Amino acid sequence: MVSPLITPFRFAIVEDEVYRGAYPKNRNYRFLKRLKLKTMLSLVPDPPVPELLEFCQNENIKNIHFHVRKVKDNVPLNYNKVVQLIQIIIDPSSLPVFVHCLDGANVTGLVIACLRKLQMWNISSAMGEFLR
Repeated sequence: MVSPLITPFRFAIVEDEVYRGAYPKNRNYRFLKRLKLKTMLSLVPDPPVPELLEFCQNENIKNIHFHVRKVKDNVPLNYNKVVQLIQIIIDPSSLPVFVHCLDGANVTGLVIACLRKLQMWNISSAMGEFLR
């Protein structure tokens, strides 16, 4: 029996070839495989678990880990990290890309809201992306 396609928690399509969500689990790998990802941005406090790194290696996905403190500790990202992340997201050679943090909301939402501001979205729409 074929396992079901299960999206990561809070999975969403940001735009063509840009996806967001929570930390992927084993049950999400079959779904993520279908996206034919080139890049996965892991915005988490600790390095990705071996299972996720193995999945990325098997699927030729470049996993880029950005050390991000837990949100409750402080503001999770500084300006320089946001600039680096946005540069990767808008680089055609990185696409398709999946951006994730632990819960798929706070850190990921902040990065995508910054992307939306770069795309000249108004602040209320960009904040809506953060709250998604």
